[in-house]
Amino acid sequence: MPLHISEAFTRDVTVGFLVTMVGAVLIMIVAVCWQYFGRWAPRGRSPFALSAFCAVAVGLFSAGLVWQLVGYLRLEYTRWWTW
Repeated sequence: MPLHISEAFTRDVTVGFLVTMVGAVLIMIVAVCWQYFGRWAPRGRSPFALSAFCAVAVGLFSAGLVWQLVGYLRLEYTRWWTW
């Protein structure tokens, strides 16, 4: 299947995939940092910056998945079952 099926596929699905991958990498970085900071403060709360970074990472991952889904639904091949 060629990459350039339509403009919607190239723009929405490919960019959505890249955003999802960036979110996944950020989630992995957050996990490593969480383990690192967990050793320094075992009974304390996690730093606010780390929690905010986690929220941004999960948000990017979710937004990338939704962006891909929108791209797939806008393809010409799926127009027969979408409204």
